[in-house]
Amino acid sequence: MNGGVSSFAHLSHGQRRLVLLALLVLLHLLLLQGVDSGVGRTLLVGHIGLFILWQPFVRAELRLSSLQLLVIAGLIAGAAFWASNWMLIGWVMALAGIIGGKVFFFVGRGAKLFYLLVLAYLISVLLIVLVPQVLPSPFVLAGEYLFLAQFVLPLLFPVMVVLPVEQEAEDQAEVVDFVYSAFIFLMLAVLVLGSISAMLLIKRGYFESLFVTIIVLGAVLLLLAWTWNPRLGFSGLGMFFSRYLLSLGLPFERWLHELTDTLQREDQPDRFLAQSLQGLTRLPWVNGCEWRAQGGAGGTGRREGPRTEFRHGLLTLAIYTQQPLSPALTWHFDLLAQLLGEFYEAKLRAQELQQLSYVKAIHQTGARLTHDVKNLLQSLNALCLAATSEGETPSPQYQALLRRQLPVISQRLQQTLGKLRRPELEGAQFIPASQWWSGLQARYAQAGVSFSSDGIVGEGEIPVTLFNSAAENLLENALAKQLETPALKISVALSLQDGPTLRVCDGGQAIPDEVADNLFRAPIVSRVGLGIGLYQVARHAEFYGYELKVACNEAGRVCFVLEKLQQEAAGEA
Repeated sequence: MNGGVSSFAHLSHGQRRLVLLALLVLLHLLLLQGVDSGVGRTLLVGHIGLFILWQPFVRAELRLSSLQLLVIAGLIAGAAFWASNWMLIGWVMALAGIIGGKVFFFVGRGAKLFYLLVLAYLISVLLIVLVPQVLPSPFVLAGEYLFLAQFVLPLLFPVMVVLPVEQEAEDQAEVVDFVYSAFIFLMLAVLVLGSISAMLLIKRGYFESLFVTIIVLGAVLLLLAWTWNPRLGFSGLGMFFSRYLLSLGLPFERWLHELTDTLQREDQPDRFLAQSLQGLTRLPWVNGCEWRAQGGAGGTGRREGPRTEFRHGLLTLAIYTQQPLSPALTWHFDLLAQLLGEFYEAKLRAQELQQLSYVKAIHQTGARLTHDVKNLLQSLNALCLAATSEGETPSPQYQALLRRQLPVISQRLQQTLGKLRRPELEGAQFIPASQWWSGLQARYAQAGVSFSSDGIVGEGEIPVTLFNSAAENLLENALAKQLETPALKISVALSLQDGPTLRVCDGGQAIPDEVADNLFRAPIVSRVGLGIGLYQVARHAEFYGYELKVACNEAGRVCFVLEKLQQEAAGEA
């Protein structure tokens, strides 16, 4: 049974043109017979049955319930019982509207011509056959016009039959444009009623009044088409219509103001989304909302009424409204959902950037601590090396070295632990330059490094962590080069005349240009590492208003300089 129903539905869908032609033939026989007779009412019932098979709104495979069948049978019985010419006029106008709403969606020339002929037949039957039958007796047409219409219009049926059938047009989904259908229906209503009114006003015949009405209606449509998009500087009715669609009441604008305030107040993406949707539920059309995003899901308001879902990026938003949304409101809510989705993703990106900044701070602090520990280990290795050269009884020089170096090592360990606990207070210690200079000479006394100064006098202070990090990194790099070239000379100079300036030079090979260009800007690849130590020293120097740079880069003379920036020095002066 179900297979037979399905095959019949498929057959009726595949032969839609033949069903429509049979529908028109029954309509024409009904007009020839007259709707008042029993045969005419029977033809009307068959005509409505063929329309139910052809109609593009409900698919033929749909199974109807007993209540639905009862309602349809009641409507057909009512139409057969109260059938009249005025009812047929309204029915033909509705059919013309449905055909007119379909004809613009066909691409094939044959299919479009077929439906245009159907539309022309229905309009001709309406204006020539049906409308004259409801006119007052003084305006009744001569029998020749009615005879001509009744027996000439059917000649369109063979033309429709021989038109080529484009299968791709018949297989596509049935679509009827409601705006086109309503426009054609209203235009035919104006034409019919306008013709009847013109007959009474100008005291002319039906065809003369119909011609005048067509001319007036065409002129009005031409004027409307021009005013929709004129070319003389006037914005046109199209602009007013667009403004109407864009300003469907101020609630949307108020919600946008609330959205802006929430965007500035709330940093958490999920909380921003929840608070924004709470404001959306205060719109007059909205009952409640549901949302799903990367961070989770939630909802607000009442979950009842028609549900409309919008998806934009990572956000899926479902809105429950009091009534189904019109196309204009759907467009507005789609724009709002897109705007909300963009703001939500911006919050996510800001959160990711904040996390990356935390990671960067941890990385920089860890890198500096690593170099501090490495330098401390090098100092301890120097003490251990000096201890191996001592006998059972330590010499006074060794004891003096321990008394000088162990407190310095202990102090630097304490500073390193302080950096780990409070990174923001890193490098806040200043000591006299003379004290730091003496400690540096003592630590590298056995390394063959030449020290010189311009005479350090007074109580000038320097940031000890910065100068320790710079001196030790530069000296260790130079000592690493000295291992490859034992005759290489290393010199360190300190000057306080124009601000603290530290200069470290060696007589090794020049630094390659591609390495020197990025030496203090980013980690670089070298034979002994990535240059992270010098990169960290350069960032540390910027914090204190200093600059680490390559002062000379020649074969046999490579010099690095750590000096205070001129604007900082001028400000202190």
